[in-house]
Amino acid sequence: MIEKARGGVLFIDEAYALARANDDSKDFGREVIEILVKEMSNGKGDLAIIVAGYPKEMKNFIQSNPGLRSRFKHFFEFSDYMPQDLIKIAETASIGREINFSEASFGLLKEIITTAYRDRDKTFGNARFIMDLLDKTKLNMAIRIMARKNPSRLSRSELSEIQISDVASLLPTSIVSRPHIPIDQTLLTETLMELDNLIGMDNVKNQIHEMVNVVRFYRETGKNVLANFSLHTVLVGNPGTGKTTIARILARIYKALGVLERGHIVETDRQGLVAGFVGQTAIKTTERIDEALGGVLFIDEAYALSNFNGLQGDFGNEAIQTILKKMEDLRGQFFVFVAGYPDNMDTFLKANPGLSSRFDKTLTFKDYTPSQLESIAIKMISDEGYRLSSKCKNLIAPIFSELYEKRDKYFGNARTVRKMVLEIIKNQNLRFGAIPNVDRKKAQFNIITEQDVKTLFHFQENETIGKKTIGFRSSDK
Repeated sequence: MIEKARGGVLFIDEAYALARANDDSKDFGREVIEILVKEMSNGKGDLAIIVAGYPKEMKNFIQSNPGLRSRFKHFFEFSDYMPQDLIKIAETASIGREINFSEASFGLLKEIITTAYRDRDKTFGNARFIMDLLDKTKLNMAIRIMARKNPSRLSRSELSEIQISDVASLLPTSIVSRPHIPIDQTLLTETLMELDNLIGMDNVKNQIHEMVNVVRFYRETGKNVLANFSLHTVLVGNPGTGKTTIARILARIYKALGVLERGHIVETDRQGLVAGFVGQTAIKTTERIDEALGGVLFIDEAYALSNFNGLQGDFGNEAIQTILKKMEDLRGQFFVFVAGYPDNMDTFLKANPGLSSRFDKTLTFKDYTPSQLESIAIKMISDEGYRLSSKCKNLIAPIFSELYEKRDKYFGNARTVRKMVLEIIKNQNLRFGAIPNVDRKKAQFNIITEQDVKTLFHFQENETIGKKTIGFRSSDK
């Protein structure tokens, strides 16, 4: 081949294929590279060698042999065409294909081109993509014309005019309208009742009810909900304030409103999204997103993605970039809920410029008041099949008041209450188990007495020993 090219140019397209099996001693591509290096070094000098290929692959090609880079004197990098350039190429190429776009059909074509540019990856074909787009459009036009009864009677201009229907079938799936799902009033009523029965969270409940009313209005008037609301949500609050519970309820509400197809929730965290090797995090994150399609991807302690133990080169950023792209590419097909502690989430949202703009809804969860903590405890005790004695009821109120007043950055709200309730039930079981079987009174089997709650007076001190900080706000003390 070199001999044939003498006196001219030897052009090698996709030259990186020669270095593809660099670790294979039997690969003949390496031998070709060595011959090229020798020709460029000691050859007759009567031919020019041009190599071409994709950026990353060509970089590997140049680095595959120490002598290659020094032998090539000129390097030209071809950037992707901008959307306006691609549109101009489409205008020019359509003349050569003898097709004419109507104003509406060309407007839709420009929308397809712009969307394809935004979603492009390393396989994006640039001008080749435009030519393929025009060929498909022309084919659709031909099929439409041939379906007419008398296509021969059409004028020359009618035979070459691209109509909007010829372009519409080329719309990417991200632009295609979502399926119409009617409101499930039964599920909506049940889920809102579950929401209203939760203790506290009045501000969160009000926000959710307002959202339900707005979405219902949009559905009833035929307006596009997803064009006006992204419904990606930030849930901010200290531990045990109900963030996960609300996330699960919201997913069912969106299903009932017909906004989500399935309404399920995929719960994950940093460990479920981030892998230990380059490129693996994107795959792992995409798998979680695929599971969440039609529902909600709930990322707990999401701030751990942006700065893990202070490591700047961490793969968490790869997970964030993957999530952001999928939120755009699969708009309306799933929602992302991120949750975490106040200060940490503020840092997380500021870590990437694209994060805060993607989330247009924030739900703030306040610490429970002493009376709310008491109500939560009584409900938990009742759910476990126990009840408080009359004297015990008067005894627990001061315990929760003291717990609230002395709370620190380790305070777990309802999570702490759950531990206290389990401690109370354990004490009751130990006390009742120490009574001989013949002396046990069946009526007292599920009664919590003041003796069972005595150990709770020092519960706060026992809970804080040896624990690490979790981002509690000093203003909440």
